[in-house]
Amino acid sequence: MRIALAAVLLAACGGSREPEHVYISIGTDAVNQVMTVAAREGAPPELLEAGEGVAVLAVEPGELEGISQLMHEQFGRCSGFLVHDSLADAQVSLHPAAAAALDYTIDHEPVVHAVLPALDRNAIKGTIAELSGMPNRYYRSESGAQASRWLRDRWRSFTTRTDVTVELFDQGYPQQSVIMTIPGTTRANEVVVIGGHLDSISMYAGKNGRAPGADDDASGIATLSEVARALLAKNYRPARTIKFIAYAAEEIGLRGSQAVVRDFKQKKINVVGALQLDMTNYQGSEKDIWLMKDFTNADQNTFVAKLIDTYVGATWGLDACGYGCSDHASWYRAGVPASMPFESRMRDRNKSIHTADDTLELSNNNADHAIKFAKLGAAYAIEMAKGEFGPPAAITTSASHRFALWKLIALFGGLALALTALVRRR
Repeated sequence: MRIALAAVLLAACGGSREPEHVYISIGTDAVNQVMTVAAREGAPPELLEAGEGVAVLAVEPGELEGISQLMHEQFGRCSGFLVHDSLADAQVSLHPAAAAALDYTIDHEPVVHAVLPALDRNAIKGTIAELSGMPNRYYRSESGAQASRWLRDRWRSFTTRTDVTVELFDQGYPQQSVIMTIPGTTRANEVVVIGGHLDSISMYAGKNGRAPGADDDASGIATLSEVARALLAKNYRPARTIKFIAYAAEEIGLRGSQAVVRDFKQKKINVVGALQLDMTNYQGSEKDIWLMKDFTNADQNTFVAKLIDTYVGATWGLDACGYGCSDHASWYRAGVPASMPFESRMRDRNKSIHTADDTLELSNNNADHAIKFAKLGAAYAIEMAKGEFGPPAAITTSASHRFALWKLIALFGGLALALTALVRRR
């Protein structure tokens, strides 16, 4: 980790003046490494408090990208820490709120089985191709901002229903989070969240470096997008409200998801469960789906495992990813039951993430692994939100043409990637 270089890169991003220091929470297993490496650069973080596997540090803003690089290289974590606005907020991480008990039931088999055949692996592949075809999706870059607008328009093309909304959520960075809301009918004040992170990062080339992020995390965004599309194609009307969220700025401290969680808490939005889809298309291990058992909710994990057995027909196992490894951690610390199914064991993870080599080629230019997570996501959405189908939606000519155009764009994106791969092999 080169913290001095990271500071230069961060300063080059422009924007308002950074504070002298910020507070982060990080796993205690990483504190010594962070302290040792930072001390070599002459700016060691200050350890303020620690307990129950989590530590609170005060660091200079310019150290954040270097810490992120360290967490990636030595611990295999995307981010691996949370950035906080205040010491008080950081200290909340030492004692996360207790999750409310929820009655997990599997009783909507006809609805789930009607949706599963509508999931299209080629649509997932096409979305991955489009997102990874951008220069990068770094949260402070123009292409990162463009990715937010692109995804917003993509999601809006899924339906003409006026009750379904898609909006950008501003956290103060060029890239914004994207939130689709399918309102509930009988239990609308209870919210189910399915999310992934939209940003990508190149650890070695700064904000303008090539960072396709096909697996991390275009695959997760493509997977949850396909779940949303299939549900809306069936005119699904959930009892609980469902929010699909593409978080900005995950790679540098889970900033996007933390801002969303903070906003929801201020508005007293009652989130009853959260599923994180971060990397779904690289099958590096012998089993298909790995449920992270640390910093997640055990009861919901058991429920998710039952969903896999009931609807997906995939193999699964348990693993651990460490503190702050993805956006589910933001929900967990707020007392929301959260789960993160992952594409492999952490030890077998995709080693090309955060580089220019994180491309669809690593998944054999298909979405065969991601479709398993799409099935799980659809099952989670329906069995958590319950509900039923409405009458067949009338598809207007403009809506039909709009979705057909997206399919053509996705097709050409996939062809372009295939041709690029062919040229490289020659």
